[in-house]
Amino acid sequence: MKRVSSFISFWFGALMIIIVFSGAIAFAFTDFMYDRLFGTKRTVFVFVLLAYGVYRSIRTYQGFKESRNEK
Repeated sequence: MKRVSSFISFWFGALMIIIVFSGAIAFAFTDFMYDRLFGTKRTVFVFVLLAYGVYRSIRTYQGFKESRNEK
């Protein structure tokens, strides 16, 4: 059961990484939601998304490495 849980956790983490980085790129390089989020707030939001993406990447990698060592 733990193996299924770690498998689902890994793929959910990978999906979230893709979504977060895609959102950061969309906010940084397009005018998506520019009428509501602009200027410094937009820049800070992009950096928060990027920071969360990096954090999630590290956590997913650590979980993957940990589950690989248990085998």
